Amino acid sequence: MNKRALPFVALAVVMLVGLFIWLRPPAPEPVRQVPASPAPAAAAAAPVPPPEQVYRYQVAGGRRLSGPESILVHAGEVVNLEVTSDRADELHLHGYDLHLQLQPGQPGQLRFTAVHSGRFDFELHHADLELGVLQVLPQ
Repeated sequence: MNKRALPFVALAVVMLVGLFIWLRPPAPEPVRQVPASPAPAAAAAAPVPPPEQVYRYQVAGGRRLSGPESILVHAGEVVNLEVTSDRADELHLHGYDLHLQLQPGQPGQLRFTAVHSGRFDFELHHADLELGVLQVLPQ
């Protein structure tokens, strides 16, 4: 090797070692194990029921008089759609393919657990009336 190139090679090695030390990722911190405390037997035995909300709709003359346009829930929650119509009709929740026959003036309830994530329309078939949209977020 050329004696004049030796200082440049040494300088290059020192620079590479310096860059390696400066740019290397920090060492991971050790994971500390925390002993688990025993859970009370009563809490383990009784599962918490999912929250339930009743969404009430009033329909007359082929129009929605009351009730939210959009319902937002999380998967696992219980949904209860209560619909009162002035005419006999059929409530249909798309995506879940759930149906409920409605009698005039009598509240009908469609109660189910939201298990599918997404956006689902629900409507009255005979009135051809979209009542609202159910939006289910993942847990």
